[in-house]
Amino acid sequence: MKNISIVILLLLFGAGLYANFGMERDVEQSDIISQTSTEETEEGSSDTDENTAEDETRETPADDTLIFSQQPLQEAYDRTSESNEPLIIDVLLPSYYTDGFMDTLSGQFDSETVEFNRIDVDTNTINLSELTVSQNSDAVIMDALQIRDYNDEILPQRSVDNLTNAYMNIYNNGKTVYILGNPNAHQHENLSSVLAEEQETLTDNDYYYIDNQDVDIDGEYYDYDTGELTPEVETQIAQNIHGYMAE
Repeated sequence: MKNISIVILLLLFGAGLYANFGMERDVEQSDIISQTSTEETEEGSSDTDENTAEDETRETPADDTLIFSQQPLQEAYDRTSESNEPLIIDVLLPSYYTDGFMDTLSGQFDSETVEFNRIDVDTNTINLSELTVSQNSDAVIMDALQIRDYNDEILPQRSVDNLTNAYMNIYNNGKTVYILGNPNAHQHENLSSVLAEEQETLTDNDYYYIDNQDVDIDGEYYDYDTGELTPEVETQIAQNIHGYMAE
């Protein structure tokens, strides 16, 4: 009887050890499985987030498209865009525009889809006959030369006909043309009167005329040492060009 009791105790002791160690092993294995599953889930989620971010980057390129206010220029822009070429605009300027004006103008449009090309003009309206432009340009901005006529002291004899004839010669060669009106850089009443009169006349006759009478700054308009417009004036002119041409 005593032997039987000892055997029973040994069996119960063995069962207890098995239950204790077996359960701990099951728990450990369960923890390992759970941890592995969590790591795989987090890794998969991380990969998904990275792939999603990459897809979004690929699917949302920077929008560099411009919209122009004048239909002929918009049509030219659409053609060049389809060919992956920039719209080329010649800018015909007298010497009173600084070398930095073109950078200021390009900065206003802030787009690689349009390219500005400066061409210097060394004449007043009395001597103006034909203006040279690039063969591959799509549009032309030509200065109205009002300040040049003032500087040459021929403002009362100024020839608007020569200006508009030059405009039409360029226009007839298939380019969109703009006349760039000047600011009252000398703050003189005679120049102011010419600017006001020509803005009305040229606009009424359907010329694309970019008016700059509203240029208004606190400092100097004209650097008489260099014979050039001040950067503040040129900034407002560039803003007016963009405001007239682009939406």
